[in-house]
Parts: sequence; C-alpha cells; structure tokens
Amino acid sequence: MKQYLYILILGISLIACEEEVFWDFEVEQKISVNCVLNPDSTVRLSAFYSRNLNENGPFAPVAGARVKLFEDGVLWGNGEIGTDGYFYLASKPIEGKTYALELSLEGEPLVTAETRVQEKPDISSVVHYGKEPTDENKSRIDTVEYTLKDQVGEDYYWNYGLFWYSPKEWYNFNGSLSYISPYIDDFNRVIDVEEKNGFYHAYYVRLTEKEDDGKELCFSKEFAARKRIDVFFNADKHYDKYMKSSLQQDMIDRDDLPFAEPIQIYSNITNGTGIFGSASFTYLYFKE
Repeated sequence: MKQYLYILILGISLIACEEEVFWDFEVEQKISVNCVLNPDSTVRLSAFYSRNLNENGPFAPVAGARVKLFEDGVLWGNGEIGTDGYFYLASKPIEGKTYALELSLEGEPLVTAETRVQEKPDISSVVHYGKEPTDENKSRIDTVEYTLKDQVGEDYYWNYGLFWYSPKEWYNFNGSLSYISPYIDDFNRVIDVEEKNGFYHAYYVRLTEKEDDGKELCFSKEFAARKRIDVFFNADKHYDKYMKSSLQQDMIDRDDLPFAEPIQIYSNITNGTGIFGSASFTYLYFKE
C-alpha cells in the first residue's frame, strides 16, 4: 500500500511542476559587419541587418551607410555601402599596422571596430619522400618537416590544406587534417579509428605558441605532398576567437546533440555584431 501511495504522491508532484514555456524569437535587430583584412588582397566589407530565428529569406543590406577606415589613426578610405550590402576599397592593408572601422547610418548608433594586421607566418619545410607506390600501397606518402619561426608577441597560427584534383591544376579544400604536434589545440579533434593516428581535426588545425613565444616551432606530418598546397595563416586575436567559436558551434550542429549548449560566436563589433579582423597567409606548394 505504501508503494502505491509513494507513486501517487510522485505523480502529483510531477504534474504540479509542469509549466508551459513560450519561446520568444524576437531579438533586437543589429547591423552585422564582416571584414577580414589580408595584406595580399584589397578590402571587401559586408554589412547586413540581423534577423529573428523564425524569419526566412535573404538578409537585408545596410545600404547607404557611410564607411570610414583608418590606418594607424589616419583616414585610409571611405565610401557608402552599396545596395548589395558591400563596400570595396582598392587598397591593400599593410602588415604591422592597426586599422579602425567606423560605420554610420542615420538613426543608428555608430558602429566601430579595430584590428592589427599580423605578420605572415615565417615557415619553411623539408620533404622526405616515401616509397614509390606498389599494388598494395596505391599512393606514396611523404613526410614533411616544418620549422615555424615564431615572432615575439601574440600570434595565432592556423593550418589547412588544399589538394590537387585535376590535370587543370584546380585545388579543393581538404575538410580535415590528421597529424601529431605538441603545438596543436585539440578543441576540434574528432576520434576516428580509420585515420592513421586514430583521430582528425575538423577543417583546420590551430597551432599554439604555449611557452615558446619568439622561438622555433618544429613539427612534421605525413601526406601526399606532390598533390597539395599547405596553407598557414596568422590571425589577429579577434579573428582567432571568431574562428574558434564558429568551429565549435559547427561541430555541435554537425553532431546534432539535443542537449548541447550553443556557443556564443565571438564578435568585436561595437554597437553591432560580426567580425572586423585580419589574417596573413603563407602558402607552401608541394608538386613534383
């Protein structure tokens, strides 16, 4: 009898704790700015309005907004956001200089941001060629040794690969990397027993200086070097945080975990959202 009474009391308590929850999708509309400065490229900046989660269709451009860009405090370029939501400047930023953004629109608070353009990664490589292909081993795997000369100060290195896939020398993005190094940040590491190392890193590898600021970072990895471009870039602190938080959210979305806590995508835009950052690239070409 006591057992049935206990079940009855528990059922009543559960019913009493029920509460109907209504989700409020209405959020404050913000100006979303995206611009990554690269010393090898001219400037392209986009500006669109954010929207609620329950809204569909294209994002509305912030057409007519005034853009001012400053280089070490001096006006560097200015103009208006076009009807397509983009602003272009036919100038290339310079490594080591600081750039500031001001975006103004009547009725909206001034949108601002700042970044320092990082120096390109100073990296060299030596290839040790593997055995020629056989019937059992269809491809030749080479070992590449890298020496990355870190610069004094804050540097945030990222690595990804492009692979050659046609006689026309077209390249495609390699969606994963798998190698072992003491400098790798394992936040995007995925266990996979079919990989040689038993894991891979999704999309990119993030290399950390740890306690080796200003020293040489030495590591190696194996791949078919003759069909690859290895890309290293040095991000500023803002783009680094944006990249990492975006990848973390992508991995949650890809795994489709029902109770995973969403990641707040990093933004350095004052009175808005998005990213105004920088990245400087070094490309290593491996081809016989």
